[in-house]
Amino acid sequence: SATPKDAIALRQLLYTAQLGLDRPIAIRYPRGRGITMEWQVPFQQVEIGKSQKLHEGTEAGLALLSFGTIFKNVRQALEDHGLQPYCSHFDMGFVHPLDEAQLHRICRQYKGIITIEDGVINGGAGSAVLEFMAREDCRLPVKQLGVPHEFIDHGRVAELQKLVGLDAGSIAKSIQELLDSIGGR
Repeated sequence: SATPKDAIALRQLLYTAQLGLDRPIAIRYPRGRGITMEWQVPFQQVEIGKSQKLHEGTEAGLALLSFGTIFKNVRQALEDHGLQPYCSHFDMGFVHPLDEAQLHRICRQYKGIITIEDGVINGGAGSAVLEFMAREDCRLPVKQLGVPHEFIDHGRVAELQKLVGLDAGSIAKSIQELLDSIGGR
């Protein structure tokens, strides 16, 4: 399943799907408004299962793996809390298939991983990353951020993200906690 990070990624994914794929595809896109004003860009075919590095830290600290539109909160956490040097940020783009080549590189180059998704943690994208790591014997500390497996009240997206620890401030706190535990800052 695909987890486009914004309206442009969704547009390119839909374009790619209509070209014809050799397998079915599910596209996960949350409710709410997009933040990209200039979304009507020329169509480009997307490589299914390929992730994208959005930011490269200057130190090999943490790899932040975001799935879907939550990437903007991760970006804001890095910028607002001065964490850019200690973290690299990846838009994974897909839960299935995962970009295993990228995950192999991450396992070799970083000291820890945080998965961030705006879906349920149990059985979600972070769980898929952990399954990959177990299968490939990648022994790094991992912290999963996402929605707990419980009923969440209705409300505005920003309020709900704060409630479950997916707002920029909560993400920054989780990043700092893992950095402290690995001696990364």
